[in-house]
Amino acid sequence: MRLNKYNPTIHMLDQDYTRKDFFKKFPNAKTFPQIIINDKHVGGYRELKKWLDQNSFNEDF
Repeated sequence: MRLNKYNPTIHMLDQDYTRKDFFKKFPNAKTFPQIIINDKHVGGYRELKKWLDQNSFNEDF
């Protein structure tokens, strides 16, 4: 995936935080994973794909 070269941080449900914490942070989430880029919630996979199609990365990301 195009994000791999930016060393994304992956947080695992039930390992890095509880389900309660997850739904507190993402109350409207219907799918997994939920993606955050530059501290902005992008959404799930479909939203990430749309975001990637509409945005280009620079070296600073």
